[in-house]
Amino acid sequence: MRTALRTTVAVAAIVTPLMATALPATASSSLLYRDRGAYAEAYFEGPGTPGGLPGNYSSGFLTFHSTDVAEGYVDTYACDPGETPWGDGNGENACDPAGSYYAWSETLTLVSGKGKNPSSTYSGTLGVYDMMSESGSAVAEGVPFTVALTPSGATSRTTFTDSFKDPESGYTYRYSETRNTSYAVVDGSLDGVPALGGSVGTYAVKTMERSG
Repeated sequence: MRTALRTTVAVAAIVTPLMATALPATASSSLLYRDRGAYAEAYFEGPGTPGGLPGNYSSGFLTFHSTDVAEGYVDTYACDPGETPWGDGNGENACDPAGSYYAWSETLTLVSGKGKNPSSTYSGTLGVYDMMSESGSAVAEGVPFTVALTPSGATSRTTFTDSFKDPESGYTYRYSETRNTSYAVVDGSLDGVPALGGSVGTYAVKTMERSG
């Protein structure tokens, strides 16, 4: 499910704007950045393709960032009848890759439940972009999704850290992110491709930069 890659991308998305605002090494300065919020993730797999993409079977992953953005990927396949990309009961995999796509949405709507282990419903529409072309052109717009996630099981806590110091310029960078995550029972689909699993959680980020 590409967990490591998604984590790296999420961290990069937070760090990049901070690096862009760093002051020149000749100036003595410091910058402290903090952020916290909620996120959720859902995995999709099954017959059909969202937005009429090529193929007849899909797998996909979406991350929902607080109440603003949904992003992820979709892979599609052309499979013989009764076959899946990972092999079925006969151990065969009669499927050919049909496409790989990046998905993005800024029309995310969140409806949060109340009480113990409340269900949260994320819905909206996606733009889908071809990852195999140099231009990354849009191949589908207005692709609908709706996912309800209900936390289940224990909560795990994970901390990511990174640091760097340039001995010549004196520039110092420190990054820390803590995530509290629970697996979730999911219900919904990505334009008809069913949601099979997911998680919900919170994050807290702290970044410090110092120059001079």
